[in-house]
Amino acid sequence: MSKYRERAATEIRTERPSETVTPIMRKLVTDSAAMLHRGAPDARTRANAARRYATEHLDELHARVQEQLARRGIGYHLARTPADARRIMTELLGDAKRVAKSKSMVGEEVHLTKHLRDQGIDVLETDIGEYIVDKEGRGPSHITAPALHLNRTRIRELLARTGADLPDDDPVRLSRYVRDVVGAYFRDCDAAITGANQVVASTGRVVIVENEGNVSLGVSHPRKHIIITGYEKVVADEAGALAVLEVLAASATAQPLTSFSHFLGDPLPGQERHIVFVDHGRSAIARDPRYRELLQCIRCGACMNSCPVYRAAGGLSYGSPYMGPIGAVLSPLLWHDGRYADLPFASSLCGRCTEVCPVGIPLHRMLLDLRDDAVRQGHVAGRAERAAWKGWALAFSGATRARAVSALGRVGLRGAGRIIRPKGDANDPRMLPDIEFERDPENLMPLERRNATPTAPAGLDARTAIVGIDEVGIDDPVELFRERAAALGAVVWDAYEARNGDRCVEAAAAIANTGSVLLLGDAAARRPLLGSRRIVVRVDPATVVRYPHQLAAKLGTGEALILTGASRTADIEKQIVRGIHGPEELVIVVAAAPQA
Repeated sequence: MSKYRERAATEIRTERPSETVTPIMRKLVTDSAAMLHRGAPDARTRANAARRYATEHLDELHARVQEQLARRGIGYHLARTPADARRIMTELLGDAKRVAKSKSMVGEEVHLTKHLRDQGIDVLETDIGEYIVDKEGRGPSHITAPALHLNRTRIRELLARTGADLPDDDPVRLSRYVRDVVGAYFRDCDAAITGANQVVASTGRVVIVENEGNVSLGVSHPRKHIIITGYEKVVADEAGALAVLEVLAASATAQPLTSFSHFLGDPLPGQERHIVFVDHGRSAIARDPRYRELLQCIRCGACMNSCPVYRAAGGLSYGSPYMGPIGAVLSPLLWHDGRYADLPFASSLCGRCTEVCPVGIPLHRMLLDLRDDAVRQGHVAGRAERAAWKGWALAFSGATRARAVSALGRVGLRGAGRIIRPKGDANDPRMLPDIEFERDPENLMPLERRNATPTAPAGLDARTAIVGIDEVGIDDPVELFRERAAALGAVVWDAYEARNGDRCVEAAAAIANTGSVLLLGDAAARRPLLGSRRIVVRVDPATVVRYPHQLAAKLGTGEALILTGASRTADIEKQIVRGIHGPEELVIVVAAAPQA
């Protein structure tokens, strides 16, 4: 039995991840399909083009990034190996003793938190999901929802170990407890570590998306800010960055955009900022035509959300920082010692991962190629397995033999099927169905309907036609913006009289389709925004655009923030809790600028 199968069997038997994960994932996939459908029709095409260009010009873009970062006074560092990354991070932190760390998959990849703690540095995971799984000690089970495998009862038990006295397991109470712990830590920390979603080569700006506001605290409060990210996380320009943002949140969490989409410019006065790019085999992947497209990944998690194997066995069964189909492909390519050689076999090859990937990565083909690599390299498939497959090929290489073997198989299942099934109850997802199981003919699609255009939101495919607000008569971008902003919980008025504690700012633009506002320069300053009781944003109707990619010419080259609703989290059983780091209330005043 392979290591993956051993881990999966243990997870299924002891933790039953499908009971927690499957209901959440089914709804998320449907909601994501609807969100993508209501976006720009060519969003996936543009995101694919932006990421494809980046992967084909990595060295060229890095040369431009290095030049632009130097102009901004930001340090550029390249780590060829995880050991290099850990060494560079330790050197950059210097005498820092208290470090606030935001969620970073590359940080997980190089085991950064453990390394820093071994050096005597106090590190706090500031993302609510990461804070919880750090207390559990087994690592994240999902790229965007680290604590997805844990229910509220288990989370309350974990927090109780830290001294939390919580009367119940209400997700709001649990989330706000962690929020308060994190907020207090930021008042007295020496440095912050964050990841990055993209680094823009043309301007040297860093794009980071988040919902909770802990990244906002990290980039604005400590005197030292260090970013750790993958070598592939570069993009040519702001248009490419916006193209990725249009599909990222929709695919990951079924949001139009995350609450905060940061475009970081120069460090704050007195602040030190560095970016550590981790290669760890990525440049070798970029040179391999079979796997180069893998570097287009935007870490949205859509492939695992749709994967039947991930849903059944959970993310921790992969044993890698990267789980699901993307992890099954990426892990063997990053670690060449065979430890993850069996992960490509953790797939039904249904191809759903490829269908839902917003940047068009052919994951199903790569899984097959990696299986071939694993066999050729001797990491999997002993003599017995090879003999079995040769027998299978012989049996099914002719129509007559195939029919005979199939008939014998049915007889065998009737007589011995229950003996060869794994032990467990009928709900075990690995259980073989009864041979006489009666299928519902309503679940079969008639031949004449296979090519019909769907007209109702009944499918999970991102291409399914789902009616959204755009299709029911709201052609005016300003009216659509009002509707979308209100749907996100913002209060939308035509006039407003400021109160004490309000942070009042002018938006440079707004996005109708997502209900977002664009803040530039001083208006985008994170400290006053997070410290305010209420944010009041005035939007000039003349500045409203329909889609995020139309903001490219309005972003400038300095500090920019796209604000989409108030801060929020859904790390506990995917229940939304608003007002994490920052005010719960966002007031939007749609009114033209006063005449001079």
